[in-house]
Amino acid sequence: MAGELLREGDEFRDDYDDLDSTGHILVRHLGCAVASTRIVNGNHTPLEAEKYNWIDVRGLLGPLSGNSDNIAEPSRVVACRSVRGTNVVPLMYLHSLDWFMKNDVGGIVGMVDAEARPLIEHYSRWSQAKWITQEPFVADDFIKGRKLDMCFVPVGLKGTKERENFLLTNFAPAFAAYSLMRSPRRKLYN
Repeated sequence: MAGELLREGDEFRDDYDDLDSTGHILVRHLGCAVASTRIVNGNHTPLEAEKYNWIDVRGLLGPLSGNSDNIAEPSRVVACRSVRGTNVVPLMYLHSLDWFMKNDVGGIVGMVDAEARPLIEHYSRWSQAKWITQEPFVADDFIKGRKLDMCFVPVGLKGTKERENFLLTNFAPAFAAYSLMRSPRRKLYN
């Protein structure tokens, strides 16, 4: 079932997780999967917005990126309610940032619900996120009537000023959040 979220044991997975071009970050707490994200490497695989022809990602990205082909997209982020507000999500974000750098990804694109745009705009002050879309686009393939916006965060290649900015504006704040937020409670489930 391509694209359908499956739960095998206690892991959040679907067909796309096994592609060579896809990264998968899984955070466990006391042996249970509590947070997960899938990262599609746009160097090898069309991004979801491209696959479903929602928008011309690379065409819109051109003015913001030196290489609109060297991108990746965290296309699914899942976190159990029991760990929201803890340091688990910043930990998962740190692992994702590490994946982007290890795979020499030049930039990250992210789709967000149009209603979340004001919140993302608040964080874009420090994350250096730039909006690809000026108006929301419809993504009926997943949820009828759902509207999304897309942003871009430059990662930069190793040794570049862009990479230094990425480390200062994304990695350092994520590490600080991870360090300052509380750990999950000892027992998450009954």
